Amino acid sequence: MYKTENRLTLWNIGIAMGALFIGGSFGPLQKLEHAGLLDYTALRSLGIQSYYQGLTIHGVLNALVWTTFFIMGFFIYTMSYSLKRPSSYPKLHWAGTYIMSGGLLLAAVPILLNLATVLFTFYPPMKASPYFYIGLALFVVGSWVHGWGIFLTYRDWRRENPKTTTPLIAMGTVVTMAMWQIATLGVATEVLVLLIPFSLGLTSGTDPQLARTFFWFFGHPVVYFWLLPVYVSWYGMMPKQAGGKLFSDQLARIVFWLFLVLIPTGIHHQYTDPGVPTGWKVVHAFLTFSIFLPSMITAFTVVASLEVGGRARGGKGLFGWVTRLAVERCFLHRPKPLHDFVRLGWYQRYHQRLLQLECGSP
Repeated sequence: MYKTENRLTLWNIGIAMGALFIGGSFGPLQKLEHAGLLDYTALRSLGIQSYYQGLTIHGVLNALVWTTFFIMGFFIYTMSYSLKRPSSYPKLHWAGTYIMSGGLLLAAVPILLNLATVLFTFYPPMKASPYFYIGLALFVVGSWVHGWGIFLTYRDWRRENPKTTTPLIAMGTVVTMAMWQIATLGVATEVLVLLIPFSLGLTSGTDPQLARTFFWFFGHPVVYFWLLPVYVSWYGMMPKQAGGKLFSDQLARIVFWLFLVLIPTGIHHQYTDPGVPTGWKVVHAFLTFSIFLPSMITAFTVVASLEVGGRARGGKGLFGWVTRLAVERCFLHRPKPLHDFVRLGWYQRYHQRLLQLECGSP
């Protein structure tokens, strides 16, 4: 029933893991350089001309490519299993995967040629090849297309189940993708309006302060984008894995909505920027401190859910429930060799079992 979703998940997570491996390999090199044990000129024979070129590869692949591809694959899979229906428009997801991959390749070429050594933040007036910015724009558009596929699948499910409460995993997925669509408007505007014309020589200059503000409208919420799939797992999967149930479904749903509301917090990355009025810095300070609320709700709800599981299995006393958690359910399905992963063997069996446990609950 979910063959297409499984393939989409495999391709997206496979690309993500490749990006993580390549980008992550530059981490030890940076450490060695800081320790004085490596001179980056020794890497020129491999095409790496400078420390900052390596840092750009590391940042773009790890912060953008690995995370976004992985989350798209994860959400395609969990959305279908949570709603117990295949994706309504799998061609949209394939299109999103192709567009993201094309954008990745287009941006990667100038990075590898040392024509886009502008780091993960690509602040102007540093200028990269226009192909780098065009590739980034395509990458973002591809992620939007994935989001549209998720939204349309949810729309069709809602029409079929007008009186049914949305399963928590599906709700978290939809809210996270909505947050991503809104947050990426900032970086899309920066790239399309400011940086591509600047890199093509169509404008004599650009506005670094405005570009930084657009970037950080995206740059801080991207951290939520990394975090919320983990919350989907903590709230929707881990409680039953631990042998219990979610302590409060309502609190979990509130957390996702709070992260959607608290998107505009990025100016706290610009406290030293003279062009940002003090009043806006104060507003963003309060919004930033407000993140404490969903974080503490999550800490309480997740631990309470684990305690419910431990006590349901006979745990006694103040901390006796910890020793009774069904932690073996988290480790029963261990990966087989790499060839099984390529065939989606262990991955499919593991997640089918896990989602059979979890996605049936709202």
